[in-house]
Amino acid sequence: MRKKLFWTVLLLGSSLLTLNAESGKTISFTADLTGNLDIYIMDINRKDPVNLTNHPSDDTSPTWAPDGSAFAFVSHRDGNPEIYVMDMNNKEFRRLTNNQATDIDPAWSPDGRWIAFASNHHREHAADTDIYIMDPNGRKVQQLTNKGGHNSTPAWSPDGGRIAFRTTLDGIGAIHLMNADGKKQRAVTQVSATNPTWSADGKEIYFSTDMLADVRVAALFAIEVNGGNVRKLANVPQACEEPTESPDGQRIAYVSTRGNNKDIHLIRAADGEIQQLTQDPGQEFSPAWVPAGLAVAPNTHMRITLWGTLKKATVE
Repeated sequence: MRKKLFWTVLLLGSSLLTLNAESGKTISFTADLTGNLDIYIMDINRKDPVNLTNHPSDDTSPTWAPDGSAFAFVSHRDGNPEIYVMDMNNKEFRRLTNNQATDIDPAWSPDGRWIAFASNHHREHAADTDIYIMDPNGRKVQQLTNKGGHNSTPAWSPDGGRIAFRTTLDGIGAIHLMNADGKKQRAVTQVSATNPTWSADGKEIYFSTDMLADVRVAALFAIEVNGGNVRKLANVPQACEEPTESPDGQRIAYVSTRGNNKDIHLIRAADGEIQQLTQDPGQEFSPAWVPAGLAVAPNTHMRITLWGTLKKATVE
């Protein structure tokens, strides 16, 4: 005899729940709660995730327009990774990229004019990518990196003037920085690192690495934009990745990896207290803070999943 655990999923009408985003209180993420990867949104206190994409193909990597009216994401629904946008007003999807390349890592600029992303569109080797920008309609595409290597995970500075990204062009996979037009590229870290994001005040870049401070697994660090004063963000025994600070600067969301499981945690900036936000047996990752003022109500495209409500069944 063995026990099998599975999630109880409850479908609700649109009149039963409205989720109002507050600054630093609402987060979106990728999760496999229903058998494939979808994008969810939840209040960090109520813990009621809403499935935004609800599609049989994998949807990942949400990034929000600054006014909360839409989010961009990566979807495999057309056979290869493409970047889409979902309009939160009419719940309609539109595809921004349309080619045989791999288009990933979207990041919406703070002024709402651009979406940065990584693509292997003009590369001979599928593993090599460059950083591009395009407008929210998929037009005015501009290539920002063109010197080789794998360039990925672009992250806009809060003022929109610079982009941090990871590159293997230097042979180590460090975090680099460039102007929003691709000029003045330079290294920020001197070790291999991943998942760069910016502090809310624009003074530091957060990242993950296992090559600093004698850590045994990947940990979270912050470094000043000029490359000085590296500091560790938290002391946790599990591998950590994908740090992202809330717009109000009060919390840092990150992904903790334990075996084959990934969960989202929060670090409170005031005292370093850690809160585990998700805790099911599957994968929750790519956290992104939702702009204040967004109101979400479930409809035919959305589902509520009850965290912690596990139904036990005995099978032969």
